Amino acid sequence: MKSNSNNKVKVVFYLNAEDKEIIKIQCESLQIKPSFFYRNAVLEKLGKPVFTKKINDLDTRKYLTSLIRIGNNLNQIAKKLNSNEQFLIADQQVVLDEIKNINNHIIEINSKL
Repeated sequence: MKSNSNNKVKVVFYLNAEDKEIIKIQCESLQIKPSFFYRNAVLEKLGKPVFTKKINDLDTRKYLTSLIRIGNNLNQIAKKLNSNEQFLIADQQVVLDEIKNINNHIIEINSKL
């Protein structure tokens, strides 16, 4: 173990590649550094957690219904394009509106995480 200027002690341990990847994905979803995750996991096991994830009440049914509707509309548009039917300017606007809806839903969900 090696001490640094913050009176912290460096601890080294090893993981297999699969476990390391799982932790990497978890850290990305929580938007934290792996070192913070490891430190919190050890301290939590000792009864001294340093991190608590705020859980927001997401109305998942609302988002799921909206995303299904958007997906259905996009599938209908793709089917029309693949069948060589005429693609009108109005159809283009529908696609743009659906893309905007998807983007808005992603922003709304992200803001609640």
